Amino acid sequence: MKKIVLLLIFYPLVLIAQDNISELEKKLETVSGIQKVDVLNNLANSFLYDDTEKSMSYAQQALELAQEEDYILGQAFAHENLGNNFESLHDYQQAVTHFIAARDAYILANRPASIANILNYIGIVYDNMNEYPTAIGYYKQSFDQYKELQDTLGMAMIVNNMGGVYDVLGKYDKALYYYLLNMQYNKVINNDDGVASSMNNIGNVYQALKDYDKALNYLQQAKQMYKALDDTTGIAMTVHNIGIIYHDQGKYDKALEAYLSSMQSDLKRNDKVGLAASYNNIAIVYDEMNKLEASKEYYMKSLTLSEEVQDRYSIANTSNNMGFLFLKMGNNDKALEYFERGLEIAEELNALELIKESYDGLQQYYYKKGKLEDCLEYYKRYEDIEDSIFSQNTKKEIAKLQMQYDLDSKQQEIDLLQKDNEIKLLQLNRQKNIRNFFFAGLLFLIFLVLLVYYAYVIKKRMTESLLKEIEERNKIEQQLKQSLKEKDVMLREIHHRVKNNMQIISSLLSLQTKYIKDKDALQVFRNSQDRIRSMALVHEKLYQSEDFSSINFAEYIRELIDNIHLPERHNIKITLDLEDVIIDINKAIPCGLIVNELITNAFKHAFPDNQDGEIKISMHLGGDNAYTLIMSDNGNGLPESFDWNETSSLGLQLVSGLVRQLQGNIDVVSEGGTKFTIIFK
Repeated sequence: MKKIVLLLIFYPLVLIAQDNISELEKKLETVSGIQKVDVLNNLANSFLYDDTEKSMSYAQQALELAQEEDYILGQAFAHENLGNNFESLHDYQQAVTHFIAARDAYILANRPASIANILNYIGIVYDNMNEYPTAIGYYKQSFDQYKELQDTLGMAMIVNNMGGVYDVLGKYDKALYYYLLNMQYNKVINNDDGVASSMNNIGNVYQALKDYDKALNYLQQAKQMYKALDDTTGIAMTVHNIGIIYHDQGKYDKALEAYLSSMQSDLKRNDKVGLAASYNNIAIVYDEMNKLEASKEYYMKSLTLSEEVQDRYSIANTSNNMGFLFLKMGNNDKALEYFERGLEIAEELNALELIKESYDGLQQYYYKKGKLEDCLEYYKRYEDIEDSIFSQNTKKEIAKLQMQYDLDSKQQEIDLLQKDNEIKLLQLNRQKNIRNFFFAGLLFLIFLVLLVYYAYVIKKRMTESLLKEIEERNKIEQQLKQSLKEKDVMLREIHHRVKNNMQIISSLLSLQTKYIKDKDALQVFRNSQDRIRSMALVHEKLYQSEDFSSINFAEYIRELIDNIHLPERHNIKITLDLEDVIIDINKAIPCGLIVNELITNAFKHAFPDNQDGEIKISMHLGGDNAYTLIMSDNGNGLPESFDWNETSSLGLQLVSGLVRQLQGNIDVVSEGGTKFTIIFK
């Protein structure tokens, strides 16, 4: 059974100053135009967390008036207020719509700090909707904005939120990396609240990895910092998470005490998310204490609250937990219902930990039902995902990150001690000099001269040593530059020679075609010549490029088409829709050969009897870094008996092999012509 751990997600600070509400309402009656828009936005912001209805009303009025006045910044503030209101109501689609509108307006108004804040808001909304890849994308955009602004607090906020996403997904190496980075940023700016929250989150990662000593160490530090800050919410959260550690260790009385304490705090603050987590974890304790009816009651409370706030991750988690409870109670059919619900949501979220829990429950269910084959299948799935989550690579990466952080911290301590020792040494020297001055002026002067002379000698030696070191480094740097330059020349020469050799082969084939009378044989030679040209063109592009390893695909395809031996059919149009994507040589050559084969095939078979036609070629890079290459024609299409896997066409067999080389997929549709869709990364 999986307990719910409380993480901290950071929201940007509200930008609009909150004046006295009564003064704002009086001011509203005396102003007009742009000033009225600002007052309405201030009122909307003031009521944001206290009276959603009023806040939305003021924000809507502000938006309408700002649009009438063509006041871009006022529109941005109004959209931001509306987005915050819809987010608090869990209407995430509306929230995203308004936040994106706010972002666009801030871009027009040239407000980079506001753009960074809004991008974080959008990431949080997608995070709440469990659309994690999209959330990460917006978080990264926000981080880049904050980095450009040199806003350390903003960068700390974003890396924490990114760590939270990877934590939920069970990718603990990445989660720990971002949490440690968050702690470093907060220490730099002396943000104790941020340091405490990062310690809480790091403790949760170690709890998930069953390293309870490290987990308790971080959580206890977080608790003490929250006490010093008098932060009751932070204290309740860390107490809850410490309860989870005791729970894992089988100390049920201590765990229950911690959960109940956290629950009381959640009730006072009406924190439904925290309350759902407390209910879930209390239910688990009662389950393990064999108080099954009490456990069921708290699970139902947790599930109801999670559904109310649309927390799909918690719904899946509590559903799995209820499945285990019903197995224990002997209600196997009810258990299956909850396991299947939990698995369906977990797979949609790609939440590895939850998927693992569902597999475990299903293998236990089928074992009880005597369906051993199904039981074994789910047990294998459980083992596979368990190995994936806790792989040795992950543990090594975590150890490496922790070690690096410890080394950095120790180095900082050493630097501070060295500075402290230097200060103390200066103080002692000063006292000694004062004593010597009073006791013997002459001796002091001699000492001072000797000290100055000694310092001069040391400084001279250090200067000479530094100059020598600088000179040696400059020599090494020049050698490295020369080596890199020679490497570039060699790479350029290699690609140039490969291209020339291929052109020689192409020329030999061209000469040979002059002596071939058989049309089929002639076509085979020309096809081979086109294939060689397509590869030669890649190497030509490479030695013309800056890095010698990648080319512009759009430019390459345009030149490739100009070099292919195609029949002079002016009634066939070739349309290109190519995104300016950069691809490396390992993708460029197979793609070029695929385009060559499919164009040649279309000209040969798609348009018999000199009929009119069109061939379309498109290439785009998707948001998931997947390339989509589409080649289609409006010709006769493939024969009904055509079987892609059984084709005897050398060209299509070559295309199939090239797609496998790209580790991609190909889809062939023959309706109103033929369409080849190839997707690869």
